[in-house]
Amino acid sequence: MKLYAQHGYGEGDKIKNGIEQNLISGVIYGARDISPERLDTRLEQIARNSKKFNTLFDPQYYVTLIAANPNIRLGKLEEYPYFKTRRRSQLESSDLLFAEIDKILDFQVKLPLTDIISPNILISQSFDSVEAVISKNFIREARKAYKKFHDKRPIYATLAISREALLEKNELESFLNDITLIDSPPDGFYLLIEARSIEARSDIFNMDVIAGWMLLNYSLKINGYNVINGYSDLLSPFLGAVGGDIGCTGWWSNLRTFSLDRFIPESGGGRLPIQRYFSFNLLNRITYYELDALKNMFPDVLNGLSFDSEYLKGTEPDRVLELFQSWEALKPILRNLTENDIEENLNRCTVALDQATELYARIKSRYRLDTKSDDSHLEPIKMGIDLFKKLAQI
Repeated sequence: MKLYAQHGYGEGDKIKNGIEQNLISGVIYGARDISPERLDTRLEQIARNSKKFNTLFDPQYYVTLIAANPNIRLGKLEEYPYFKTRRRSQLESSDLLFAEIDKILDFQVKLPLTDIISPNILISQSFDSVEAVISKNFIREARKAYKKFHDKRPIYATLAISREALLEKNELESFLNDITLIDSPPDGFYLLIEARSIEARSDIFNMDVIAGWMLLNYSLKINGYNVINGYSDLLSPFLGAVGGDIGCTGWWSNLRTFSLDRFIPESGGGRLPIQRYFSFNLLNRITYYELDALKNMFPDVLNGLSFDSEYLKGTEPDRVLELFQSWEALKPILRNLTENDIEENLNRCTVALDQATELYARIKSRYRLDTKSDDSHLEPIKMGIDLFKKLAQI
């Protein structure tokens, strides 16, 4: 499984340095946080200097249905020529839907992207809904609209699903049957699973949500599609274990969890988050001061990789280095858990989870971790894998 950067506000030289240090294999730019002119410039620079680096653009069309909200913060999204507020009822018209796809593809094919992402709306509640019908139509029409451009780059259909929709497994399986049997399919899917809130950790670290997300990857892959998992962060290795091709994560929490609430943020400012260290033996991030307290008692929390040195000084690390350390730590996990057949991958996932549980148990006997650093994510992943196996009959 490859690791891509999920782009957002405050890019600076993060992508550039990630490329130079071979920490990431691609980037998915998001319309909200980069102007069309700046996007073109950045893509030209990458195409000129990094021939094997993959570049994609998320048009973030799913925001159109909430764009009328008076509290919406669209950022640069309003500057894109295809963007316009829409109502769900309008998209029940096949002519308008096709025209919307056409506009967005026309914008993208003129850019030096390596792959193209077609638009879609969010299935916010259920696969048995008007939204799901519209979503399927966006997927069915993507390739048809793309053909007129005679473009050879791969096209990925956006598939954005709320965590609520994933909870009904019979509806999910029926939906999967519909989208995997279309006549003119895309090359793959850009898969987004939405949490109700960026901070709602239990929304994503939930047995049913994880099993459903894994089943989507597995089913799409065995039907010949490539799968890009947007905002997948810590779950990337487990999605890659069952067929996912790409996992994505970024430098803020809203680039590690997909939620439309990033477009309607709470009023008022807030303090910057505490810098964290990604321990691949814990399969989690802990604060830099927790690492400082634990590194001598439990040296297994350290990865033994190059960016560790910045955390061994006992002082607050640079925020940009926190991102690079996170990308660096994810890569060996992806190699270990995703590069064999599915059965072996899942066995390795189980071993990694058991080892993390055992290390956490030793730590908790002597030290109290904060809630984001604790082991509450491990059991839902274990249970999610077990449920996935039953659903996929593995």
